[in-house]
Amino acid sequence: MTPRAAAPARKSSPSAPIAAQPTRLAAGILTALLAACGATPEPASPAPAATVRAAGGSGGVNDPAVRARPYVVLVSFDGFRPDYLHRFGTPHFARLAARGARAEGLVTVFPSVTFPGHYSLATGLYPEAHGIVGNRFYDPARDDEFDFRDDDAADGSWWGGEPIWVTAELQGMVTAAFFFPGTEADIGGVRPSHWRPYDGSVPNPERIAQVLAWLALPEGERPHLITLYFSLVDSAGHNLGPDAAGMRRSVEAADRLLGRLLDGVDALPHAGRVALVVVSDHGMAAPDPDRLTVLPDVADLRGVRLVAAGPAMSVHVGEPARSRALRDALNAGLTHARAHLREEIPARLHVRGTPRIGDILVIPDGLGLVGFRRVVERVRLLLRPGMHGWDPHLPEMHGIFLAAGPGIGAGVTLPPVEAVDVYPLVAHLLGLTPHPAVAGDLAPFAAALTEAEQEPAP
Repeated sequence: MTPRAAAPARKSSPSAPIAAQPTRLAAGILTALLAACGATPEPASPAPAATVRAAGGSGGVNDPAVRARPYVVLVSFDGFRPDYLHRFGTPHFARLAARGARAEGLVTVFPSVTFPGHYSLATGLYPEAHGIVGNRFYDPARDDEFDFRDDDAADGSWWGGEPIWVTAELQGMVTAAFFFPGTEADIGGVRPSHWRPYDGSVPNPERIAQVLAWLALPEGERPHLITLYFSLVDSAGHNLGPDAAGMRRSVEAADRLLGRLLDGVDALPHAGRVALVVVSDHGMAAPDPDRLTVLPDVADLRGVRLVAAGPAMSVHVGEPARSRALRDALNAGLTHARAHLREEIPARLHVRGTPRIGDILVIPDGLGLVGFRRVVERVRLLLRPGMHGWDPHLPEMHGIFLAAGPGIGAGVTLPPVEAVDVYPLVAHLLGLTPHPAVAGDLAPFAAALTEAEQEPAP
């Protein structure tokens, strides 16, 4: 999805308690679901905004002890499924894979949407630990709602864990971000040395040009870690559906962008010290219109708060006894979904540990959807051809992983890796000491790791 358009002047609360919500037209039935799955297209491109320099961290100057270490460019192609690499012409992805390692897939986190997926890549933590459990979610302790379209993306108090750019900055290493969820926020008082507020109108080639300009800075100021984000494949997947022949255009455009980046890196005098790690945050699937669930009238939803968690629905009740009774009432009427108390949510989804996921989570069967309006036939007409957010273990929700450069062997194919394992890998490539609380592990990459050569320190 496109993470954020221009922030509105005031914070909206579309997931207020049901009793407080006015009746809306059927066109608004799945507003929360569509926002959670990336409803905002990228507009046409004006000139890019200026880079924002961050205070704190490295102060924009590399510690002499880290200057001889490699550089890593972490690139995200939002919504890129592994099968796109075989279905369409992707010679530059193949070029990167031949130089380094490729995994058969990347298992994202639940819900498999943009903000949780990217932040788990960045922190090595599952959403129950880092707290970003959706593109939008409600925190009962704060009595407030996080909304990716609002100023919350820049409020570090929402973001838990320690993302890789903060780890690097705290260890004396300059970092830079041309978009990546979390890089706008002052997490622990630290941002990347160079960062930008998200603006989807910045042309993709200009994003690459800035990355290459950062890599061409003098050694003392040159970022060792750079993040880069593209949403074109995700946008096409939503609008066309992942199985559409028309996906070729966006996938092959993404391949050309990667080729432009590879060519630019190859032209640097220190090209041999630059590693590229290319990922996606989730996959894409066509929703099943026959498994559309509207929460039934038999359940009393007055006074509860409903927030879409991808295609699932978080139900905030606030009273344990009522939560149990409401779960039972829901399950008595549900056909294509099941309601779980928070402690009953399948452990593999890694969201039991945070009340931000709700007291009850209603999870659809397969590729179904859960909504809370009544005009079912009108809802069916609003389903997008492609969506995501389902169980990350479904193959359709898998992303991609490719990496090449110093420390990575050539021509290696790995089994599927998990999103939480990317933080340990990037920390390893940069010679950083990882945060001790990470859930991820370097072991899945063992077959691809080699001894990186370092230039002597100046």
